[in-house]
Amino acid sequence: MWSIIDGKEKVEKLYHGILPGLESIHIHEFTIITGEDIELDIRFDIKNMPKDMPSKWIERKINTVQFVFGFLGVKFIDFNINKDSKNKSILKCEKIAIDKNKITITNSEGKVQLSFFSKWSYIKSMSRYQQN
Repeated sequence: MWSIIDGKEKVEKLYHGILPGLESIHIHEFTIITGEDIELDIRFDIKNMPKDMPSKWIERKINTVQFVFGFLGVKFIDFNINKDSKNKSILKCEKIAIDKNKITITNSEGKVQLSFFSKWSYIKSMSRYQQN
């Protein structure tokens, strides 16, 4: 799944060479930036924590890792965020699937919520926090 994401080396180091799965994610935000090439940023949480967490994380009771993935040169295929999601601050998705330059986000029923092509994909940021 991580095959086209630039900057994954920091994640590999943190997770000791095993990249976390992108299943059961919680999407907080989609940002679409128009221009010559459309840019899409997706901010989401994963619950998969590193096996050997840094001691600071343990002391602060960190239980969530948050990423912002940036996608450049985006061409949308499907955008199906339904009315049931509009009143929630978090969109729960089953997984982000990446096949070559096509990214697909599906819900727990297997329905496509967002699908698009991207010329370049990268990790814009990675942070951690304690989620209640």
